[in-house]
Amino acid sequence: MLCNYFSLAGNIDAQAETQLMALPAKVNQQLVKFDFGNAGRINSMGIALLLRCFKRIKEEKRAEIQVLQVNATNTMLFKMTGIFLLAAAAKD
Repeated sequence: MLCNYFSLAGNIDAQAETQLMALPAKVNQQLVKFDFGNAGRINSMGIALLLRCFKRIKEEKRAEIQVLQVNATNTMLFKMTGIFLLAAAAKD
């Protein structure tokens, strides 16, 4: 299945706003994969930005979102903040 693939690198915080808010416009497939393998710390602003980005992809593009290589800390953070209500852990 074709998908859009985005690899996130570095800390995800207020500095990532421009990049994250540009991603929904780039989605042109029904499956979108976000790779967190190179992502660093994700703060509260980063979570808010991810939620906004994922929500726009779900609503505007009607695409399924999967997250890959999420470390244990971020997995817990995603569960607590609702990220996993918008995106599923990839079954790769």
